[in-house]
Amino acid sequence: MVIRKKDIKTHSRISSARKAGSQVEEEVDFAPTEMHVIKKRSGGSRVLGVSLVVVILLVLGWFATKLALSGWQINKDTLFQDLFSLSTATLIGEDQGRVNIVLMGMPGAGDGVEGPDLTDTLIVASLSIKPEGSNFLFSLPRDLYVKVPTYGNTKINAVYEIGNNQTAGGGDITVADVAGDILGLEIPYYVRVDFSGFEKLIDELGGITVTVDKDLRDDKYPTANKGYETVEIKAGTYTMDGAMALKFARSRQSTSDFDRAARQQKVILAIRDKAKQLDWLSNPAKAITIMDILADHLSTNLKINEMKRLVGLMKDFDVNKLINKVFDDSPTGLLYGTRVNEIYVLLPVGDDYKAITEYVAKLLSGTISPGELDQQTTKEPLKIEVLNGTNVAGLAKKIATQLEQQGYKVVATGNNATKGLTKTLVYDISDGQRIWEVRKLATSLGAEIATDKVTTTSGALARVVLGSDANK
Repeated sequence: MVIRKKDIKTHSRISSARKAGSQVEEEVDFAPTEMHVIKKRSGGSRVLGVSLVVVILLVLGWFATKLALSGWQINKDTLFQDLFSLSTATLIGEDQGRVNIVLMGMPGAGDGVEGPDLTDTLIVASLSIKPEGSNFLFSLPRDLYVKVPTYGNTKINAVYEIGNNQTAGGGDITVADVAGDILGLEIPYYVRVDFSGFEKLIDELGGITVTVDKDLRDDKYPTANKGYETVEIKAGTYTMDGAMALKFARSRQSTSDFDRAARQQKVILAIRDKAKQLDWLSNPAKAITIMDILADHLSTNLKINEMKRLVGLMKDFDVNKLINKVFDDSPTGLLYGTRVNEIYVLLPVGDDYKAITEYVAKLLSGTISPGELDQQTTKEPLKIEVLNGTNVAGLAKKIATQLEQQGYKVVATGNNATKGLTKTLVYDISDGQRIWEVRKLATSLGAEIATDKVTTTSGALARVVLGSDANK
């Protein structure tokens, strides 16, 4: 999927905003809540999203709570007969060793809710059918700018609503298709949960224990009356009810979407821990109660027998070995932030999703290890040299200073042998080992990646040759 800025056409996110030609943040009503500070314990883990609650439930074998997901007409009198029958189904992708599911979290309908069909969280789970296989979670940020067939370009959080408008009830499949196109995956299944169901689940658990690593303050958290309230949580360990857990997971005013995703994982793991503690798995009466609570808040196209098969395949699954990749605007995130028609969006480096597709393919095939891309930049900043290919004196030093502020390590500056260049070029001197960062560097400069081979004695892993387009 290639996105060219000159071809980008902005589309608003919800019907009411579409008429006004502007984008608005969704606003949800939250009831007062209580937090009880308890003894702090160690925390921290890799990033997950709010909608991943469904995966955690499946991993636990807690499939009874899923039977009301997609508006099925379920006969509770025959529920457990259906559940515990020997009949199971073969999942799509099982013959290739991997099952892919798109997971969505969204506000859902309610008084004062704007944008009820905007996906606040979107994660693709790629699950191995073998217990020893790797399981991946790919988090796609809500501001990711994508192309929707027969529609045009939009933020990915609006794709569900667009799909529903194009074909009644087709939003889930449209999201699966668009996300699959980005990642290079066939995604036959979807699971969707709204915020109300998320809150009710936690309250039914009697609250969850969550460790807050650093102070969180958001003085513009939206309320149902289109105003704001202040959410403030000091570092510590708390017992949170559903409303507070949702605020902790969704607050984004003072932090990034990527930080928010880290908090969401804490909440999900806390749900898993509390469910285990209460032994909900072996309690049929509790399963029926959860069905009643979540009946109007969860949806999926997984059939009962498919769920049973999925649980059977994952019975030995170790959640601690779950590997997550968040695509973001970090040096290894493969995305960069920009503005299109004055609206902030995230685009892939080089304005082409090929880099993401290739990265996912390498991960799934085992060509690269899950942490290999991140380790390339966590060890040390990318070393670069900056050469002036123009007649503008001091341009190399000026751009070098800007790049150092962005976290790059400039090891050499100077004049290029050839002058009069109009287009800035970036050369990869890392033999492909740091190509992700080289692409990121080129994108930040609006430069082209040169195909010529160059050598250097400066120790640089990338060379920037400035053209007149850099003198802005």
